[in-house]
Amino acid sequence: MAITEWLMEQFKAIHKVIWIILLPIILDIGELSLFERIFKTEYEPISKLFNLKIGFISAPPSIRYILEDFPSLIFQYNSSAFRGVINQINLTNMLLLLSVLLVTSFLGSGYLSVISQAGHKRVTFKDFLRDGNKVWFKFFSLTLLGVIPILLVLIKKELGYAYLSLIYLPLVYVKYSIVVDEVSLIDNFKLGISFLFNNLGLTIKMAFSFGVSFSLVGIGIYPLAAMGFQGIVLGAIITAYFGAVINKAVLEIYREISEKQRENFIQ
Repeated sequence: MAITEWLMEQFKAIHKVIWIILLPIILDIGELSLFERIFKTEYEPISKLFNLKIGFISAPPSIRYILEDFPSLIFQYNSSAFRGVINQINLTNMLLLLSVLLVTSFLGSGYLSVISQAGHKRVTFKDFLRDGNKVWFKFFSLTLLGVIPILLVLIKKELGYAYLSLIYLPLVYVKYSIVVDEVSLIDNFKLGISFLFNNLGLTIKMAFSFGVSFSLVGIGIYPLAAMGFQGIVLGAIITAYFGAVINKAVLEIYREISEKQRENFIQ
């Protein structure tokens, strides 16, 4: 099946759990509102007509994928400088960081658990809480690894953040393994990493196809964001919707291809 066909098939599944897109919308708009209130500044996005994206959008998706200068309340690395509440290493900041990671990892685990089941069974908010809790620790561990590059740069600022963030690249499928494969966390890492290297060509095709698709969506988001807060809200809604569809497409491709490869290996 062509990648575009995979993508088109996921719209129906997402429509059955359309309420889940409220999560990334609330996260984006809530973070923007708090950032503007705490730092007493109004966010004005950089004006662009088109920005070519290559890669997968995060799960949950964020308008930050399109608006790369979208502010982050906790920490953000832009142009060799840190922005946000956490901009240095100390005990208070580390406790705050751990608290945020615990909350966001639970939200991420619940979100992807719902996305995983959409189209296969009836999913409710109860499933979000129950199934998200089941894999909470796994998502926390994965999320913790994701902030290591930022912490290293905070400790030693001459280190290159972009270079260090490449360490996280081989883990792109681990979160999908966590919600699809009922195995230990170590095996989730093994399965996710092996899927990447066994399907490198497919991954590149998906990154290009889904990236270009979202780049086209971004053409509409930039002028909306330029309209101010209400426009950004609309942009966040569009991002959350199409982002959920792409999250679902990547997950279903991972599910089907990995199952086929395992069956072939057993035979």
